[in-house]
Amino acid sequence: MAEPSSSGDKKEKPRTEGSVKETIESILVAFILAFVFRAFVVEAFVIPTGSMGPTLMGAHMRITCPDCGYSFQVNYSTQVNYSTGKKDDTDIPSSAPRKEDYYCPNCGYVIPRTKQKVVANNRGETTTAYDDADFSPVYFGDRILVLKYRYLFEQPNRFDVVVFKSPYESDRDPADPKYTDNYIKRLIGKPLESVMILDGDIYIGSKGLPPAQFQIQRKPRYIQDAMWQSVYDNDYLPHEDRIGWQDPWTIESGSGWKGPQGGGPPRREFQFDNLKSASAILFDSRVDHPFDSLTDWIGYDQHDNGNYVSDLKLSCVYRRNAGQGPLQLQLTKRGECFTAEFLPGKVMLRRTKLLGSEPLKLGQEVWAKPLEAAAPELDASGRPAEIEFTNVDYVVTVRINGRAVLATTDADYKPDVKALYEEATDAGFVSRPGTDHAVVRINAASQTCAIEHLRLARDIYYINRGNHYTPEAPPSHPSSDEPFWASPQNIMDLGPDEYFVMGDNSQVSLDARFWGARVNLPHEGNYQVGPGRVPGRFMLGKAFFVYWPAGYRPESLPYGVRPDFGDMRFIH
Repeated sequence: MAEPSSSGDKKEKPRTEGSVKETIESILVAFILAFVFRAFVVEAFVIPTGSMGPTLMGAHMRITCPDCGYSFQVNYSTQVNYSTGKKDDTDIPSSAPRKEDYYCPNCGYVIPRTKQKVVANNRGETTTAYDDADFSPVYFGDRILVLKYRYLFEQPNRFDVVVFKSPYESDRDPADPKYTDNYIKRLIGKPLESVMILDGDIYIGSKGLPPAQFQIQRKPRYIQDAMWQSVYDNDYLPHEDRIGWQDPWTIESGSGWKGPQGGGPPRREFQFDNLKSASAILFDSRVDHPFDSLTDWIGYDQHDNGNYVSDLKLSCVYRRNAGQGPLQLQLTKRGECFTAEFLPGKVMLRRTKLLGSEPLKLGQEVWAKPLEAAAPELDASGRPAEIEFTNVDYVVTVRINGRAVLATTDADYKPDVKALYEEATDAGFVSRPGTDHAVVRINAASQTCAIEHLRLARDIYYINRGNHYTPEAPPSHPSSDEPFWASPQNIMDLGPDEYFVMGDNSQVSLDARFWGARVNLPHEGNYQVGPGRVPGRFMLGKAFFVYWPAGYRPESLPYGVRPDFGDMRFIH
């Protein structure tokens, strides 16, 4: 039996001479890896302005319509720093008054500006101030992650959202330019391409190629899905007691509809019950709005440039309960009407000349026979089917439950680039009614059915003229401060390793279309690039993830906290 150790015996402590050294080495390695990771792999950036809104948001207010409940964002303009004369994108208050009336982009309800009150001091002097109770929270811009290594191994792809060193500053010292500002835009033109914007779309050619031979650039679906702008969502209905409001969906002819204007009280589900005849409903984009909702008006900026948009998406959930008649969705674009016809077990797509738009009158069929495809999802069992009908970038597509059932090719449908170019460069051109304003129509016949979750959306519209453009005052000369590159009058020709970028928020984006300054690197062999271009060496990487969506800053904290984690998303 072992004897117990005496109280004087002590256990030998482990050696610790190398512990501190190893800890310090580990910390140094971690810092080195972090810096390498930041320099070559992923770096975090913050969106300072609204030039990419609403794809990516800078400082903004979030507004919920008190009438229909639709939520939307409104750009918050940062203030001018009087010491520098520039806007300070970091000087963002936690809350601010609404200095103008905001219109709900869904129902047109007017959300009034914050009222001023008169305040008097003890000397009887009066000033104006805002009531704190009417202030609205201001949210910081989205914080994003940028993948930096990708462009070391492959060229950027068109429509990538890219971060780069800004090649333009009006007050840059030409003898010692710094080029330290980071910009984020969508990549449009690549090296040795020529870029032209026509009717809101992107066309690409090469230097010396006639504009009529340029080719439209179509966005991949995953990018297009991120760029749709809501026009009207029937799930958000105003209160029934709202005086003067009218549903933009109105019965055009026939009977059987319940829900649209003229068919009883507004409802989220439209019902049709007429087994003998047909009836049509029409979307009126000018009902009870201070703007035409089928223009490039955007709620984020609360203004537009007056351009009609006919690249549209009409979607709904459709349930046929009885009958064999057709359900037709119709979209028009530039004098033609496309009709998606849904029948039990199949879908047909027709293209027809447009004779008149008010009411919609169809003329000669363009195709010898309609496109047709089987659609087993459609039957008279009352089973719901998600329907999506789009005409965007001169491709007409019909999808059922997410599956592309029909889609046109260039052999079926493509732009008349020559006519678009001549129209855009004709100073005497006058917009023709019914040609530019899209018509959206739904027709049902000989059936009992229901339509719910009815939504209409439009594509982003890239403008191709400056704010001061008129036929008498065309875009400025390329050497000026506002040349408006990529317009039909001023096609952008890119050289080797040169890129062209634009913001999704075409109304307010100070992007490559406006850059009049040349890139000058006197310390790098006097390297120079012409105005309106981004050198390849300025490209930092591809924005790929919003990791901190638009944090709100409480009054007592200097940084934006409380992000909306439900809005974390990949960037397309």
